[in-house]
Parts: sequence; C-alpha cells; structure tokens
Amino acid sequence: MNNIKIICLAICISLIWGSSFPISKMAIEKIGVWPFRFYAALTSVVVLILLALIAFKRKFHFYGLIMCIPLGFLNVFLVTLLNNIALGYTDSAKASVLIYTMPAMTTVIMMIAHKRITLNSIVVSLSCLTGVFIFTSLDHFGLGEMIILLSASMWALGTFLAEKIPTQLDLLSKVMYQNIVSFFLILLITPFISSNLDIFDYQQDPLHYIKDVYFPILFIGIAGGVIVFVLWFYMIEQGGAELSSYAVLVAPIISVGLSHYFLDEVISFTMLIGMVLILLSMLISFIGKTR
Repeated sequence: MNNIKIICLAICISLIWGSSFPISKMAIEKIGVWPFRFYAALTSVVVLILLALIAFKRKFHFYGLIMCIPLGFLNVFLVTLLNNIALGYTDSAKASVLIYTMPAMTTVIMMIAHKRITLNSIVVSLSCLTGVFIFTSLDHFGLGEMIILLSASMWALGTFLAEKIPTQLDLLSKVMYQNIVSFFLILLITPFISSNLDIFDYQQDPLHYIKDVYFPILFIGIAGGVIVFVLWFYMIEQGGAELSSYAVLVAPIISVGLSHYFLDEVISFTMLIGMVLILLSMLISFIGKTR
C-alpha cells in the first residue's frame, strides 16, 4: 500500500513538474526570467500565508524558519531560478529531461553519506543517466545545458537534506517557511537586477497575455510553489529521498509531450529510446525498494 501511495503521489507531482517547463517558457519568452520568477514566488508566499496562518491557524515558529533556510535556498530559490534561466538558452524538452539526472546524483550522495555501494543503486543510476543522455543526444551542449545540470546537482543535495534536517513542523508550515526564505532572497537581489517588473502590458491582446503570462505565473506560483512541494516532502517522508527522486521520472515524459504540443518541439526516435531507459530506471528502483 505504501508503494501504491508513493506511485500516486509521483504521478501527481510529475503532472505538475512535467508541465512546469513548457508553461514557464511561455511566460519567460514574453516578460523575461526575473519578472516571472518574482511574481510566481510572490504568489506562492501569499497563498501559503493565507493557508497556513489564516485558514489552518498555524503559529509562527522562528526556529522552524531558521531550520528551513538551507532547503529554502536550495530547492525553492536556487533550483527554480536556475531552471528559469536555463530556459532562455535551451528548449524546454531538453531542459526537462536533463534536470532528471537528479536521481542519479541523489544516489551518489546517499552512497557517499552512508558509505555503502549497492548493485541496485548503480544499475538504476546508469540506466537513468544513459536514458537522459540518449534522449538529449548531446548534439549541442551549451550554457543552458550546463545550468540545468548545476540545478540538478543542487536539487539532489536539497533532496538529501530534506530527509536529514530535523524539524517538528507540519508539511504546510515547512513549505511556507521555505518559500518565505526564497522570496526574501529574491527581494534582496531584485534592486541589483536591471529588469522591468511591470507585467501589466495592456497594449497586447488581453486574452493571449492572460494565457501566456498570468496563467503561467499563477500555475507555477500555486501548483509549482505550493501543492507540489507539500506532496514532495510528504513523499520523502513516506518513501525516503532516493526512491522519491526516482519516482518522479515520469515528469520529463509529460513535459516533452506538452513541449511538442504547445511549443512545436520535435520528438525524435532517440528521444523515445531515452524515455524507455528513464522509465526502466524508475521501475528497477521500485522493485529494489519492494524487495
């Protein structure tokens, strides 16, 4: 039953994360990276404060906020910002697949931390990495791809720490504090960024602007900044960091399909082979966990 629960959570998370890259790219192409990141983060914080402090009457815990600083910096601030920046230099399909080198990186961190090497972990990591690199074909490895791999390594570290940092916070409060940390960092940096934060451009077609700008901001702010992190940390509590990291490998498949449909990005035969190996690594991980 626990594995079934993890699979259901993974599907929900994958639907959100898998659609995040192509949806984010639509808005970034219109208004740029920093305005999109600023307003998406603001949306997340406002929604979380309304839910945690007003709807569910959670009390403010300063110690809990302090303990959430590492994950707020890594998972919410740095990873999402790097992903958004990378989308300016590479297409969303390639970015959404390269980010999923994260499970293999998480496995390496876990093996180093536990001083234990297992055959199952090695096979799963190699299958995952092979699938990712076959998918991308590495026909062009530029700045965007380098940024995504850096983001994946930060996400792997954050996933490992999420299992290790002790807090007595409920999931909603934990996500709220991490988003507050992230938005505080964004506020500190914003004065030094030469970017126009005015996103109320009424000279364009209002319907297209709502679809291409406001909807992505709300989707990433609420689904990508609130719902998905609550589900993600719950899944880590239930299945552990390593299994959870592999459980969401269906997300790049979803992202590629959406990128093909909405952004006209091409799906090649090598991409399909890569998808099969990525899904195989997820299957092996679940089988190993069950045993």
